[in-house]
Amino acid sequence: MTGCNRRAVTWARLGFVLAVLSFFAGSGATAARAQVDDAASEESASEPEPVTVDLARAARAQTSRTRDFVGRVVPLKVVDLAFQVSGQIFDLPITDGETRQEGALLARLDTVDFELAVEQARTAYDLAEIEFNRASQLAEREAAAQSRLDQARADRTQADIALREAERRLDQATITAPFDALVARVIAERFINTTPSEPVVRLQDISEMRVIVSLPEEIAALARADSDGFGFTATFPAVSGYEAELSLREFVTEADPVAQTYQVEFAITGEVDTRLLPGMTAEVNGVPATDGDMAPVVIPVGAVDTTGSADPRVWVFDDETTSVSARKVALGLPRDGSVVVLEGLSPGDLVVSAGWTRLTDGAPVRPSGR
Repeated sequence: MTGCNRRAVTWARLGFVLAVLSFFAGSGATAARAQVDDAASEESASEPEPVTVDLARAARAQTSRTRDFVGRVVPLKVVDLAFQVSGQIFDLPITDGETRQEGALLARLDTVDFELAVEQARTAYDLAEIEFNRASQLAEREAAAQSRLDQARADRTQADIALREAERRLDQATITAPFDALVARVIAERFINTTPSEPVVRLQDISEMRVIVSLPEEIAALARADSDGFGFTATFPAVSGYEAELSLREFVTEADPVAQTYQVEFAITGEVDTRLLPGMTAEVNGVPATDGDMAPVVIPVGAVDTTGSADPRVWVFDDETTSVSARKVALGLPRDGSVVVLEGLSPGDLVVSAGWTRLTDGAPVRPSGR
């Protein structure tokens, strides 16, 4: 074979080898690309598509608007007084609407029988005291038995008790004013016979006048938690030109089952107009001094998910992970398209206000408008 033919054969063999290598190299690259494409497809399938939702921010309620309520003037306390013993009312020197100082006479029974009982008991005590002294002297000289002294001591003790009981019953035949009071009503009449616990006179303590108001729960909560941050004033239709500042005194924590309101008592501060009387109507005006940190948190009504469990919940958005998580909340009353959140949220929290029906814990979301 000539040299040219040998070179031709050599080049042909070399071309065949290169072709084989190229074929296998291409097959490997194709397989590698197929594996990468399959992994990408699996990864894409494992990541759920973000759900587009609307977000709303939890915020403090704007409560700066004036609220008006109807109240009623009441005294600090009202008491009905009665005798604790039976008898005929002999003295009743009071009339309706009068004022009486503490300790002043209000009513007295016929005290003759009670005074006689005291004298009789005192005489018996004196005799018992004499007998005790005589028995003591004899016992010291050993002229009498110890039992006689013991009996004399017991008799004296019983006589002392009887005397104190008679004096107590005499005191109970008189009623005096337990405090500076206004006589609201004289219930009994002079010369009638009365029995224990039968009311004789009704007194009102007007040393502090109060106004009772039924407040809605959100206003009541503010007034209780921060009484200085919520201002109340009162005017009185029957007392023209008089306006009083009110200060919180008592708070009934049991809500009215129908109206869902709380009864609150305010004291009238400052000088009280002498024309003001218990039972008068009061027009109470309440204005928050500032919305402040005590205003309730509110969210849109549409943000409340009631389908998940017996307790209401909301879906809270995490801006860092762009995902949501369910959170249970305690709700108050709805107001102006929003609902009060008593527990579970803080001002500034972002919640899903629309689109939460397709959400699960940790699900990625895409806020609308972003």
